[in-house]
Amino acid sequence: MRTLLVPIDFGDASDLVVEKAGELARELPARIFLLHVDEPRAYATLGDAATLAAWPLQTPKRISKLKARLTTLANPLRASGIKVDSVAIVGLVVDDILEQAQKYRADYIILGSHGHLSARHLFNGNVFAGILKGPTCPVIVVPVKP
Repeated sequence: MRTLLVPIDFGDASDLVVEKAGELARELPARIFLLHVDEPRAYATLGDAATLAAWPLQTPKRISKLKARLTTLANPLRASGIKVDSVAIVGLVVDDILEQAQKYRADYIILGSHGHLSARHLFNGNVFAGILKGPTCPVIVVPVKP
């Protein structure tokens, strides 16, 4: 069984990206890991490794709310017989997507081409380019109309 990592930001395109991931999961067959990385709006780093302070903080209450939103997206997939797990973390988007892809041994990462990741990231290209440069697995892009 293959593994699809599907990072989402709960934007308008998330439903379509999850739907397309479900279609692919049925065809392969595959299991799906839905991932939401809640990137801090403010943080400081020393070198490549240490984050000194981050907001929002990764609190149990915050993670619980994010997981509930992921469950809402996962339930239709589960109802159709697809194995779905979900992960919600506070961290740096590119680093954590790539880390989770490796952790779950993703065969594919599925992203939306517009509106799927925040506009701030798409416009400066850091997230999209970082994800395309980093994985050891293919990246599937779901075209999303604006």
